[in-house]
Amino acid sequence: MSWIRPRTNRCRKVYHPACFLPVNRLLQKEFSVKADSPVVATTLAARSGHKIGVLTLNVPAAMNAVDLTMVNLIDKQLARWEKNDKVVAVLMRGAGDKAFCAGGDIRQLYQSMTAEGDEQYRYADDFFRGEYGKNYRVHLFSKPLIAWGNGFVMGGGLGLFIGANHRVGTETLKLAWPEIRIGLFPDVGGSWYLSRLPYPVGHWMGLSGSLMNALDCRELKLIQYALRHEQQQDVLKALRQLPWGGNVAENHHQVRSLLHGMEAGADELPASQLALARDDLKELFAAPDLPAIDRALHAWQGDNPWVKQGIENYLRGCPGTAWVVMEQLARGAQMSLREVAQWELVLAYQAVRHPDFAEGIRAMVIDKDYQPRWQHAAVTEVPRRWTEELLQSPWSADNHPLRELPGWQR
Repeated sequence: MSWIRPRTNRCRKVYHPACFLPVNRLLQKEFSVKADSPVVATTLAARSGHKIGVLTLNVPAAMNAVDLTMVNLIDKQLARWEKNDKVVAVLMRGAGDKAFCAGGDIRQLYQSMTAEGDEQYRYADDFFRGEYGKNYRVHLFSKPLIAWGNGFVMGGGLGLFIGANHRVGTETLKLAWPEIRIGLFPDVGGSWYLSRLPYPVGHWMGLSGSLMNALDCRELKLIQYALRHEQQQDVLKALRQLPWGGNVAENHHQVRSLLHGMEAGADELPASQLALARDDLKELFAAPDLPAIDRALHAWQGDNPWVKQGIENYLRGCPGTAWVVMEQLARGAQMSLREVAQWELVLAYQAVRHPDFAEGIRAMVIDKDYQPRWQHAAVTEVPRRWTEELLQSPWSADNHPLRELPGWQR
């Protein structure tokens, strides 16, 4: 999830998919959904007789923030292409230049949380159940799925992006789990990925919501390739020329070789922020418990602007979320991705029923006073029972909404 630029119907703007493509008589398009849809699917003819799918998140005015309709469209289209032997690879991207996807449409979630009667929580519950289950299935897509990470890739958008088996970051990539600023938690697989990053990077990302660039993310293996955004058309052209066949493993090998061969040089990308902050992070996270980390963050007096911004995010963020993040980092490391998806649905179910999440959206998106009134003023004031309530499942294992998710191994 993310609070950046929620979609509203009155400002909705769509791009026709042809605007992304060069004028080329060899380029063939087949529309599997309408061109003014929030998700646009096209196919490009490859010289081998196969097809390359192109899936575009198509709400650029809202930085391609996803709602339940978009989640369902993405899931259905990928399922169609998975079954279609002619489609050998897919490139997934965001419309416009500002974002792949800046998160979920949290304005709708706020309306659901503040509704009355039977409608209260209905959409929020449906959204999280759909988002977590269907984004999990992105990990199961067997064919090459290239996610084009340009601009903001945050929250729920990061959950979609990171499920792709080939992840590209460009010179404008801004990747983050920023949920602490709205009283949620790093979701859609955040527990799994953050807990597997080298200490203390996962803690830093979860607690600060700091923006990572392409070189940061490549070092952390959150992306495998760093390219310039202007190369997207060259990638599509090159994909059409590959000698595709029926061997999926060989097709993956071809994509890896192609993208690695097109990578941008380090001098064409912003310098790694993480590399410059290592000493600061080592000092800030010398002790792994939250009260000690909190004291260190409050006391920091360094001059690294990236670290300074991250600390400001933390200090303005939700103290209750900070405790949930620490639980995610501890438990997520012991869970499978399937177990993480199921557990994070528990966290989301409780988050929409606790006041901090709605308050965070109110402050950052609805009223825009940027002064959230959290339930607790500091992490030292959050009682253990509050965190335990947020972790309490309303379902048994036998009736969990995501109990039938298949296993996954990359």
